[in-house]
Amino acid sequence: FSFFADRADTMNFLHYHFLTALLILTTDTVVALSAASLSNKNVVILGGTGRIGTAIATHLIRRSSTLPLSSSTGKIILVGRNVEQGKESVQEVLDSTLEFSSTVTSFEVEFKSISDVWDEKQLSPLFHDAAAVIHTAGPYHNRYPVPLRTAIESKVPVYVDVSDPLPYLDSSLELNEAAISAGTKALVAAGAFPGMSNLMAMEAAGSLPPGCQIIDSGFNYFTAGLGGSGDVNLYITNLGFGDDMPQYEKGRLNYFKALTGKLLGQVDFFTDSESIMAERVGSQQVFSWPFPEAATVARELQIKGRSHAAMGTAPEVWNVMLGLLVNIVPRPWWRNERFSQFMADFSQPLVKATDKWLQLSSPDGVGETHAMRIDVTAEDSNKDVFVSTIVQGHESFRQCVGQSAAEFCIDLLQEQSNERSGGVSLVEQRYRDDDSRKQMIKKMTSTPGTIDYSGPIVTKKATGATVGPSNMDDVMRSVDL
Repeated sequence: FSFFADRADTMNFLHYHFLTALLILTTDTVVALSAASLSNKNVVILGGTGRIGTAIATHLIRRSSTLPLSSSTGKIILVGRNVEQGKESVQEVLDSTLEFSSTVTSFEVEFKSISDVWDEKQLSPLFHDAAAVIHTAGPYHNRYPVPLRTAIESKVPVYVDVSDPLPYLDSSLELNEAAISAGTKALVAAGAFPGMSNLMAMEAAGSLPPGCQIIDSGFNYFTAGLGGSGDVNLYITNLGFGDDMPQYEKGRLNYFKALTGKLLGQVDFFTDSESIMAERVGSQQVFSWPFPEAATVARELQIKGRSHAAMGTAPEVWNVMLGLLVNIVPRPWWRNERFSQFMADFSQPLVKATDKWLQLSSPDGVGETHAMRIDVTAEDSNKDVFVSTIVQGHESFRQCVGQSAAEFCIDLLQEQSNERSGGVSLVEQRYRDDDSRKQMIKKMTSTPGTIDYSGPIVTKKATGATVGPSNMDDVMRSVDL
């Protein structure tokens, strides 16, 4: 194919029809894709037939020249349950890679069907020849990290997931010693939020004046509709409404029983009213949700005040409806998987309709806009308070998660190719070093679809000024532990 490298149209035509001819519609669907040549090592994506999984596969192929794997015998393996969906997912990745197919070399994408990604006996054969495992098959609620443990037992060099419940993360971190012994380098909670958001918080904190004491850390997110992430995201959100909200208050971790789902007020997803983020996202209502970074990053930064994590969606009516439902429906009901799934199924038709409207009305024609605002405050020896703010935006939440997880995986593979080592860590732990963190941020904020990245903007906080959601203080006075 290198003969046609300077003839993009001819290349794309031949590439598409040749690869389509290779599509074998069986349980083990195989498509030879143009990408980096791998050794006899594979990249296994659990949940690979989902919306996040295919985004990861596409970005790995886009960035294939950076993969430190050298021969043409390896594959990207998309793992899922449904054979028909597997065929469609392979074709989706094939179609998505046409735009950059002339710039990469050959490797394969394959679909494998298993009935349960939490079954070690089904996972072990898949992991036998894997260079990396990326686990996206949530929800992770009430689960033990079997895929991570299996990857460690199989001595897989790299493991990445997009998990979020704190108990799951705690269980994962307890496997650190086993990972060190096996030479498995694992990064957990490594998507967009949590993941990229944690990286940005560490960067915000590192940009504050020297000698300051970190006081507060705040994570605010926005996603238009489902952000292209798939129906399972409705179910995961509903399950979270049943959890206590883990966040710091007066420098100590607390679990607030009635805080999750509470509307916290407005957040400006911009730092400049004339910026593209002010135009594309603007100010949005957010509600509290138990993202783990409110606890884990606050612990890493040793904050002395409050942390919080919140999200909002569009259209605005969804925020209002969710706030009302959380106040009406008892918390134990949300924790019930059948109830949360019922609520997800019930709302799905309306969500799909609004997602279509968002797509049609969006200036980019995608309708999956995603934004993050991270604020870290600190106090110096003169009692002056400074705020370090970072705002990031992307045209697709789904793509941002996929690109983030893929970039984390590539980073770990590059490190393992130089010197094999092991261990399990969170993003904020792995990227404490300024240089490595800045390098990762540069890669992750230059991905296709990125709307804006403000970088850290440090200001002196005015007396009485609010940092974070507009009604946060009032809400916190009304909730109990």
